[in-house]
Amino acid sequence: MLVEIKKLVAELKPHKKTIIIIAITGVAYALASARVALLTKSLFDALSASNHQEILRLVPIMLGLALVTALGRYYHIYLMNYIAECVVQSIRQKLQQKFMRLNLSFHNNYAAGSGGLISRILNDIRTIQDGLRVVADIFLHPLLFLLLLGNLFYIDWKLTLATLLMVPIVGGILKSISRSMRKYIPRERDAMEYMTSTIKESLDGVRVIQSFNLENDMADRLIKDSDKYLDIRKTVYKRQEAAGPATEFIATVIVLGVLLYTSYEVAAGRSTPGTFIGFITSLLMINQPIKRFQEAYVRIQEVTISVQRIFAIIEDPSEVPESPINKPFPKDWKKITYKNVSFSYGKDLILKNINLEIRRGEVVALVGASGSGKSTIVNLLERFFDATSGEILIDDVNILDINLKELRRNIALVTQDVFLFSDTIEKNIWAGDYSRNRADVMAMAKLANAHDFILRMPQGYESRVGDRGNLLSGGEKQRISIARAMFKDAPVLILDEATSALDTASEIEVQKGLDHLMEGRTALVIAHRLSTIQKADKIVVLKNGEIAEIGTHSNLLSQQGEYFRFHSLQHT
Repeated sequence: MLVEIKKLVAELKPHKKTIIIIAITGVAYALASARVALLTKSLFDALSASNHQEILRLVPIMLGLALVTALGRYYHIYLMNYIAECVVQSIRQKLQQKFMRLNLSFHNNYAAGSGGLISRILNDIRTIQDGLRVVADIFLHPLLFLLLLGNLFYIDWKLTLATLLMVPIVGGILKSISRSMRKYIPRERDAMEYMTSTIKESLDGVRVIQSFNLENDMADRLIKDSDKYLDIRKTVYKRQEAAGPATEFIATVIVLGVLLYTSYEVAAGRSTPGTFIGFITSLLMINQPIKRFQEAYVRIQEVTISVQRIFAIIEDPSEVPESPINKPFPKDWKKITYKNVSFSYGKDLILKNINLEIRRGEVVALVGASGSGKSTIVNLLERFFDATSGEILIDDVNILDINLKELRRNIALVTQDVFLFSDTIEKNIWAGDYSRNRADVMAMAKLANAHDFILRMPQGYESRVGDRGNLLSGGEKQRISIARAMFKDAPVLILDEATSALDTASEIEVQKGLDHLMEGRTALVIAHRLSTIQKADKIVVLKNGEIAEIGTHSNLLSQQGEYFRFHSLQHT
């Protein structure tokens, strides 16, 4: 728990000055409140004695203290709420930045998928935010408790000592609840992750769900996830609220005991009504810091679990490491070489000793059955993850030694599953390179064979594409993607089955854009349709993670091997 608290305190350090103000206002509130409670004894004694002069002296003092209490409480809570917002925004930003740096292996292996990650960035951070608001009580309620306890000892030390005998009972209750909470909260967070994941899948896959009449199945799945979450949450609430009635019952017993004792003392002439009122006022007020401490104690169990879960991702080592050498991308490079490259995905060996040379300006096609390692080869070049063994060289420079941003700046990617940002067409094309003049957007759209359909859009280049580009057809999205790659103007191009999901008419339009895009560039092309790669300078045939054949279209056909078999299957 201490480790998690230290991490949270580190997040508060940039707000040190504001926290000092929070502490000062909390102290002012505690001092003024405790003093008001003590003055009630003097006020009631003055009332009993009809001492109007004392009453007139005490009332303005108590009003002034009430004003200090009100102002102190306002600024104390307002500033802490604001700081809590600032801290969780900072953590949320760190988490999002980490998501974008984590390699593809992490994202592919994460059990609850992107929905689970969304749950952490929303639900766990919300728990931390609520917990941080309780942090303000660290400055206020312990001091208020001590001051009110001082009041009680000052008024009647014997009665106070007798009252304190109940403290171990309250402590035991809190300790029992703490153990229980640390057991159930992680289960609750996991259940929330799967529930969020189901909701996200329902939104992402709505077209398939409706097509296959899976609405009831997805509804049932969410009901099961929700029932599991509610069962755990029910237990958590049961544990959380158990302390309230127990401590309130103990408080009632104490108040009744004090009432009996002081009434006996007043009747015997050893005490005054003011003493009773002053003691009861301080005793009832001391219940507030105790309850807030109890709430904070329970809340801190939730917060530590959430901090643990958030920082488990922030500190996860599964990101592509930046090069300590930070070499620039070679300017006049001649070739890209895969040298004895192997890659394991968990225990599965995906690539085995790949040796491949790609000369500058060549179009190299990668062919093979699903799972043969085609996409892995291009993913390694962009360092979405790193090879398990072997090395990838640009001339004689290992890509691990090249600055990561520089490496990726020199590689353009066009995939089958086009991702467009929920923004305008112009912004999506310009995203290829924000450092370039956006005036070039239209020229790139023309080369990508996209200009004409863009002009037919209601707002032309300012038309929004919708979530993931769902307001555009597949061919239109693909041409925007090609224009974006052109705008990037990178010397190396990766085409990952860029036309495989398109109909024939759309493929013809997209292919025109691709032809422009590949001019003067080194291209790695993954394609299932062999008709699209017949003009490639080199065709690499993969089988079970190994290179089975390399050659041109005609050479490979004459060998009557794996490529010949694929070709025959597509032309029968």
